[in-house]
Amino acid sequence: MKKLKMAVLIVLVLVMSASLLYGCAPKTEPSASASPSASATPSASPSASSPATTSPEIPAIGDPNSEVYTMSNRIPWSGLYGPQEKSRASIDKAIKADNKKDKVKVGYVTWTNGTPFFAAMTEEITKECQKNGFELTTAVSDGDLNKQVANIQNMVTLGVDVIIDCDLDVNTETPAIKDAVAAGVPVIGLGLPFQADSPAITTAATTYYEQGFLVGKYAADQYKDKEVIAATSPGQIGHTIAESKLNGFIGGFVYERAIQMGKPFPSREDAMLYGYNLEQQIVKTAKFSDPDYNWSVVASLDGAWSQEGGMKAAQDIVTAHPDINLFFTDNDQEGFGAIKALQQAGLKVGTDVLVASVGDGTKEAVQMVKDGTYLCLTLASPYTWAKTTTDLVYKIFHDGFDATNMPSEIFMQNVLVTKDNADQWLSDSEFSTLPDVTFTTLG
Repeated sequence: MKKLKMAVLIVLVLVMSASLLYGCAPKTEPSASASPSASATPSASPSASSPATTSPEIPAIGDPNSEVYTMSNRIPWSGLYGPQEKSRASIDKAIKADNKKDKVKVGYVTWTNGTPFFAAMTEEITKECQKNGFELTTAVSDGDLNKQVANIQNMVTLGVDVIIDCDLDVNTETPAIKDAVAAGVPVIGLGLPFQADSPAITTAATTYYEQGFLVGKYAADQYKDKEVIAATSPGQIGHTIAESKLNGFIGGFVYERAIQMGKPFPSREDAMLYGYNLEQQIVKTAKFSDPDYNWSVVASLDGAWSQEGGMKAAQDIVTAHPDINLFFTDNDQEGFGAIKALQQAGLKVGTDVLVASVGDGTKEAVQMVKDGTYLCLTLASPYTWAKTTTDLVYKIFHDGFDATNMPSEIFMQNVLVTKDNADQWLSDSEFSTLPDVTFTTLG
């Protein structure tokens, strides 16, 4: 099987700036006093000044009937490319084929602003709504699932035209989404994808599994003919984002390792299933041994997506296993902590032990990839997440885009940052910006 290739296209677009009238300032919590914007919707499309639109490269489906696409345990499979969905046109989403209107009220519900990533996303949604002339009301749930559901319900009471839901728990929030749609308020997901049969228009999501797969492949490529003694620090075992990244990493590693050893899997899905079985050993025992591919994970400790958590996990692991030569983390922050702990233990990071991450792509992390401290990481731009949802709102309510039969998930482009391309992704901003997403429909 040929290796997957990733092509990153950069197009510089020169656009004359247009004068835009801005909508009213957003609220920090839902309020019955929210007033409509007095400004007109801008006449130019919001994507006019963006890079050329592009879609992530989708790997070939080797076996569309594989168990990976149908197994009941979906926790470790979020952000997996699969066979094309069936039509969703018959599902009521509280929108018509043409929903044009002059003034649009947007309700944004987010489960947190407590990390740099989510704070940046809220700020970007605010900017984009102002640019597009939308009235924006924002509600922050502070990690409280009951509050998240209540905030969705309150947006309906406030009479918003559309809800953008940066979700905390898909299963718990789905009934509130159904109630909103039944009340005539459409919903766009942001983050964790809702099920295909849910009434959400779509979810703007990151391919957590596929990003892990890319990282795993690249990591395996650094250890040809060498034994790998690995450790992992997922954010939280049991959480779909953490397990999907970890599952993807293991699947990508064994996929590439099998090719190196001259015994490739019959299909990508076979490697994914093999990796899934190893990932489930981590879930149960926090380790596994895989003599067939000359590697093992000797320990796995949750890092809670934080620098402190990553550091504590790495300290405990390296104390018990000083011979590790590969460390996988769930995001940039965990990686920063792990790198400090490994260095304090006397290991040369980048030589004795390599650190790889399905990251956020902060400027600091990309610089560390360039310097050779971080082996590699993937990008998850809060700017692109935010702009994708607000662009879709614009297309639906300004351009008359028919969104009645969109896929349940629309993905950002996958980008693997390595020392070879780190310069390309260094930015003056805290995070990189990915190319715009192309909106498609099913059928």
